[in-house]
Amino acid sequence: ILDAPLGICVTCDRSRNGPTVIGRTINSEMDLYSTVCAVQNLWLAARAENLGVGWVSIIHDSVLKDALGIPDDINIIAYLCVGYVSHFNDKPELEKLGWLPRRDIDAAIHEEKWSPK
Repeated sequence: ILDAPLGICVTCDRSRNGPTVIGRTINSEMDLYSTVCAVQNLWLAARAENLGVGWVSIIHDSVLKDALGIPDDINIIAYLCVGYVSHFNDKPELEKLGWLPRRDIDAAIHEEKWSPK
């Protein structure tokens, strides 16, 4: 966090367009999902430019809101650290460190119906 030359706090103002918004009429959380998709697009674009992105998940929203002056009614979606890295790992770091094994892709794919695997 301290070494990254750029920190980006991504937020979502859920009241920005009023109570009725196209795309949120059936699922009111679509604005949150769209914001997460924007984070992934930023991440992919950064990687294409040989920039590393880290999604920081160890800072409480209240700490970020206090530090950055973000109002209580604004949702924090992500705090990202962006910068050049010495190399990219061939495996995710959490997998290399043994935090979680890689999940078999077949366990995540269901055909026709949901089936426990």
